[in-house]
Formats: sequence, C-alpha cells, structure tokens
Amino acid sequence: MIESSLPDGQIILPFAWFERLDFELYVTRNNLETIASLKRVATGAGIRNHYLWGQPGTGKSHLLQAACTLASDSGRTAAYIPLRQHGELSPGMLAGLGDLDLVCIDDLDDIQGQADWERALFVLFNEMRDKQRPLLFSATTSPKGNEISMPDLKSRLAWDLVYHLAPIDEASLITALQLRAHARQFDFPDDVVEFLVKRLSRDTHTLFQLLNQLDTASLQSQKKLTIPFVKSVLGLK
Repeated sequence: MIESSLPDGQIILPFAWFERLDFELYVTRNNLETIASLKRVATGAGIRNHYLWGQPGTGKSHLLQAACTLASDSGRTAAYIPLRQHGELSPGMLAGLGDLDLVCIDDLDDIQGQADWERALFVLFNEMRDKQRPLLFSATTSPKGNEISMPDLKSRLAWDLVYHLAPIDEASLITALQLRAHARQFDFPDDVVEFLVKRLSRDTHTLFQLLNQLDTASLQSQKKLTIPFVKSVLGLK
C-alpha cells in the first residue's frame, strides 16, 4: 500500500505501490532538467505545479513516485494517486489532500471527461494553490491536447511548468533494467537484458513487468537467468 506520512500518523491509501522507486533508478541522458525541477519541489525548494507528458513508457509514473519517495525521505507529507485505478476509487478521496506538502496525480488521461473527478481535481488544485503547495500531474498528452472537459481546470493545468518527456534511449533502458534487478538482489546478465530490449517492446512499463515475472520464475525454479530460460518463461522461440 502507499503510505503518506502525516504528523499524527499514517494515511493508508487504497492502491498498491509495489516497490520503492526513487530518482536513482530513473536512468536517462534526457529529461535532466525535469528531474532537477522535481527534486526541488519534492524537498520543498519549489512550489510550482508540474505537468509531465509523454508517450507510454517514458517513466512518468516512476518520476511521480520518486518525487513522493524523496518528499517522504525529506520529512514531508506526500500522496501518489494513480488515476488508472479510478474505477476502484471515489473522487471524494481527494478531499483533505490539500493538507499534504505534495500530491502527485498520475494518469490524468484516465478521468478526462468525467465531471465528478474533474470537479474534485479542480477543488484540490485551488486548495493546494492557495496554500502554496505543489501538485504534480502526468498524462500522455499536453495540457492543450488533453480532453479535460472543464475549461477552468484545463486552463489551470497549463499555468505552471510543463515538461515533455523524451523517450528513453536503449543504453539508458538497459542500465535501468540492471539497476532494478540489482535493487531486487538478483543477477540480470548483460546478454539477457540486451536480448529483451532488442526482441521486445522498449516500453519501460512492459519491460519492468517482465523483470518481475522473470525474477519470480527464477526464484521458483532456482535457475539463473539465461536467454534459453527467458525464452521458455516468456514463450518465445
């Protein structure tokens, strides 16, 4: 579960955060300005809202969770809200989040056009702004290109810092996969990583899910990761 530390205890939010993601695990030669700006906001050195957008697999969710991690490590209160799970949630859960130091709203595309969610986000946006506390948003489209139906919310999303995330290059993706594997304390040989990157999608979300699958299979079978073993687990020829 995701936990947002508060002075008097913990808020347990009803969705999963399966591993600790930080900025050290986000490896890319691009997006350095974006990362620096997010770090300033997470540590309280900045108060401006951020809107991150880019194609799937550019690490938007990772960066928002990394900002929450850094905020928590800095003694600040934060919440990460993945709107791709909005069907399991209620817009009312956003009420009261304005008391936190940082709120990260992921997958904005998933609720565009849904009046109840848009109203709740509009209220939260104004509350956070009045208290000079930042919001971080992510989406696959720019503020102008999204399909938010509430005009006031749509315009406000473009008020502050907007960053277009560049796709991750192959070398950075290989390094990121190896770092993830190292964090999970299992060996991910170079030839296996390169095989996956060249043979399968370069979508980071897909590859990181495969990493989890291979880690589990390796532990259960007590076998090291080799290309033949990976092929057998993933059903590749």
